[in-house]
Amino acid sequence: MASSKNIGDQIFNAVQNAVDSQDFSNLQSTIEKSIGIAAEGIARSLSSASDGIRRGREQYALAQAKKRREEQMATIYANPSGQRSVGIALVGWGVVLGVPGLAGTIFTIGAGFMISAGSILVGSILAAATVAGGALFAMGIKRLNLVNRFERYRDAIGLRDFCYLDEIAASTADTTESVRQNVKAMLSHGLFKQAALGDGENFLALTNDAYQQYRQARGKALEKKQQRALTQSEHSQLDAETQALLARGNAYIAQIRESNKAIPNPEFSKKIDQIEHVVRTIFDRAAERPEVIDDLDHLMDYYLPTTVKLLDAYRDLDAQPIQSETISQSKREIEGALDSLNVAFEKLLDSVFRDMAIDVSSDISVLHTVLAQEGLVESPFDKQKSE
Repeated sequence: MASSKNIGDQIFNAVQNAVDSQDFSNLQSTIEKSIGIAAEGIARSLSSASDGIRRGREQYALAQAKKRREEQMATIYANPSGQRSVGIALVGWGVVLGVPGLAGTIFTIGAGFMISAGSILVGSILAAATVAGGALFAMGIKRLNLVNRFERYRDAIGLRDFCYLDEIAASTADTTESVRQNVKAMLSHGLFKQAALGDGENFLALTNDAYQQYRQARGKALEKKQQRALTQSEHSQLDAETQALLARGNAYIAQIRESNKAIPNPEFSKKIDQIEHVVRTIFDRAAERPEVIDDLDHLMDYYLPTTVKLLDAYRDLDAQPIQSETISQSKREIEGALDSLNVAFEKLLDSVFRDMAIDVSSDISVLHTVLAQEGLVESPFDKQKSE
């Protein structure tokens, strides 16, 4: 790349030559060419510098991300080097005790020492050393295997707050039961700093916060389950009269739905859907508040039987191959009658919810009175005076 000094010299020489020769025809192109070369050089330098800055930023971001990950991992997982050292030490002591003890025992047996108090004592010591060495060696190998599994589990879990044991098993080619036993051992040795197994021992919560969230969620689920069981128990304890009424009501609803399916008239079907919805709501209310059953005499003895009878008649008329004027007129009259019944059903629905409306109105009235006494809203008496 030409230096800025060389480019400046080129431009100066071009200008000087043009002045000396009084020929300025090529001066502009010469200057533009020189400036273009300079601009390209500057652009290449800037691009190279920009690439270097970008690479530096990327490397810094990667280094920071790695550092954050290591810091986060350190809050969840213990450094296994301590447990590995314990395993190596156990293996070493096992070899130190076990090998000489085993060799001495073999030598004693091979030499055929006479049985005496001294030989029995020596043999007992050698046997004990062999057993102790073997036990220490086995414990060391078991500890080292546990550390190796811990590192595999750690890599499989990563920074997750929760992890199911079958996921760990799938990632490490272990069985779920083996993972469960290994995790328990790891917890007892402090390899997981905050972790805890869930109640069913099917998943692992890696942090205290995650475990608390699990406990809260489980508590809410149990509460909902108990509430559902209580509701079902209350429904199962309904008296015989209420159960009989609800059974009759469900039978009527089933007949209404069956007729509705058999009548291919979308507009008419909407009316029947509305009737079914209102009637079902009435029966749901009766299941919750059996005292409203006394208000359902007309529903059970007249409204519902009449509805079913009209639907059966409409169904038969609609199935006729020839829709004469008489048939069409009868169908219109049935539709009108069902509209009237729908109004009656809705009024009955209002009546069975009237006690709730009264309670709500009373609560609102009391609330307004309390708020007025505390000066938070205008008292109705003050409002009348101001008017």
